[in-house]
Amino acid sequence: MKTIIKNVLQWGLALLMIVFGLNKFFGFIAVDPPADPTAQQFMGAMFGSYLAKVVAVNEIVGGLLLIIPKTRFIAWLILAPVMFNIIAFHVAHDFIGNGIWLLPSALYIGLAYFHQEHFKTLSKINSL
Repeated sequence: MKTIIKNVLQWGLALLMIVFGLNKFFGFIAVDPPADPTAQQFMGAMFGSYLAKVVAVNEIVGGLLLIIPKTRFIAWLILAPVMFNIIAFHVAHDFIGNGIWLLPSALYIGLAYFHQEHFKTLSKINSL
């Protein structure tokens, strides 16, 4: 059962990241602008520069790496700054918003539970 939940979380997050990453390039999903003027300025600056494309590439690469079993933890690390910014932006400026940000956030946090052993390995300080 634990493996099924982990796979659903990974595949769901991978699909969302790939779709929303591609959406930044092709714009096939219409997204309403945020209500907060500061959030509108941020989004305008992000999409008016290279930053949206960098985030999109991160989302696509992270999503694709989530599909490959041996690269799932690396994908989780690649998606960490993207997810942090999604959560921080919506909590600070557009909490209600369209609500779609809650799904990838929940999937990502759920995956954190399954990668506990990797965190322990990363945090160990090896003595010489």
